[in-house]
Amino acid sequence: MKKLITANDIRAAHARGEEEISVVLRASIITPEAREVAELLGVAIQECDESAPEPAVPAAEEKTESQRIRETIIAQLPEGQFTESLVAQLMEKVMKEKQSLGMDAMQPSFKAVTGKGGVKVIDGSSV
Repeated sequence: MKKLITANDIRAAHARGEEEISVVLRASIITPEAREVAELLGVAIQECDESAPEPAVPAAEEKTESQRIRETIIAQLPEGQFTESLVAQLMEKVMKEKQSLGMDAMQPSFKAVTGKGGVKVIDGSSV
């Protein structure tokens, strides 16, 4: 799985006093905002083809994917109207529903038949 380098990673590196971040091109995705923030803060992004770059975030500070998602959601919500615990509860509920659906979620919610010529006929009463 590729590592996502965000503007927050660049800001954290700048706060730690780093002037350069090494990133493996094949194993990372750098957001456009991260590039802009790096340019503004004077942090150079060193793109290399090596297999082990300097981590953009130290291992002790790395967050799980669910923590990053929760923080992103909280940052986009109006302040004071939602608590972190409410967001965590909603995320847990969504994850449980997603797991319970499993592969059934991949099935279309309508009935269709594809003919030999590639024409797909959808039963209108199933929509």
